[in-house]
Amino acid sequence: MFFATNLLAADLVVFQPVVSGIAIPETTQNPPTSNQWPGWCGVRVQQQKNIFKKLNLKSYYALDDGQRFAGIFEFDNTKISWRNNVLESIFIDLEHAQSIGPLSIGGSDTKLKDTVLLVNNDRLDGFIESIDGTTGVALQVTTPGTPINEKLTKQLTHIPIERIVEICLSTKIKQPTGWRFWMSDGSVIDVDSWSDDKNKCHLKGPHINPEMQASTIFWNEVLSIAPNPNSISALANCSWKAITNPDSFVPRLSPPTIKTEVRPASFDAIPMDLHGPGGFKFTTNQTKGTLSALLSLPPQLEKKINCQITIECEGKILWQNKVTPNFKPTQIKIPVDSCEIIVRLDESKHGAFGCAIRMNEAILISDSCGTPPQSNPPPPIAPVKSDL
Repeated sequence: MFFATNLLAADLVVFQPVVSGIAIPETTQNPPTSNQWPGWCGVRVQQQKNIFKKLNLKSYYALDDGQRFAGIFEFDNTKISWRNNVLESIFIDLEHAQSIGPLSIGGSDTKLKDTVLLVNNDRLDGFIESIDGTTGVALQVTTPGTPINEKLTKQLTHIPIERIVEICLSTKIKQPTGWRFWMSDGSVIDVDSWSDDKNKCHLKGPHINPEMQASTIFWNEVLSIAPNPNSISALANCSWKAITNPDSFVPRLSPPTIKTEVRPASFDAIPMDLHGPGGFKFTTNQTKGTLSALLSLPPQLEKKINCQITIECEGKILWQNKVTPNFKPTQIKIPVDSCEIIVRLDESKHGAFGCAIRMNEAILISDSCGTPPQSNPPPPIAPVKSDL
């Protein structure tokens, strides 16, 4: 079910409600506002035109609560900030920054140290104290002692911004707050509320910049919306581990693996290609809800695939099907009642080469959507980081 609204010439945007279970949401001719939200867990915004074109922006400023802003560094003498097309100038808050660099989507391990990746692929680990426009990144590194002096020594080194590809910080992950917008440029923005104005959307009270009361965007810049981002989890962002079947006689040189296509996507649900034989155990933060995904054949293997896919939860088979070259794209919505979901690929007719499936738009939807949590405290106005 969907509702639609006309945009600029020949543009049509379709709003597709996302709900848990198999209930069919009611439809409307106009998008609801934050004050008139009908209780959906989220909504996908779909365009007739293909918006997944090559992006000019290659850098993103990501926070510990999952917000992410496409843009570039902005210098004002020694002061440095982040320039985003929607929210203009953003102060870089190293206390809550998770990374600054290329678009990164998918489960990642918590880092014990700050890391700076250089253009020559060298990596420096340590503690990032500050960033400014003159000296660049101030990184405190620890070097081992000598036979004469066994004590560890600390040294502060400065790295110019132009030599850096990516900055990763060992920040603890925090829960997101407010309404979340996933944008076509890869940005993820949290706001207090929003309102619709024909072909435009007014974002009110952006959390990253409390001094900005509102910002206006076109609907065709939006991929998806959620009133409470805790109620929708992209399967690609969940931790997973491979499970091999010891009774299988199909040889393989490597364990089952997942290949992802990192690009802007609704709810960050990027395409995932699961390559078996074997299983994949996903651990989620949802204990009861619905697994929703569009299953299809990986294009490079569609003529050779011949296997079986099984989705299990708590030892029960929830969905099972044969996957052959005749397999058509299939939308699944499966109720789950555990934080662990297993996807198995077996009975392959061509070994590891013919055992794969693509999962598009794979998300876990909570049974209770809830209301947007309160916003975080405003960020500081200087990019410094205390040594806690």
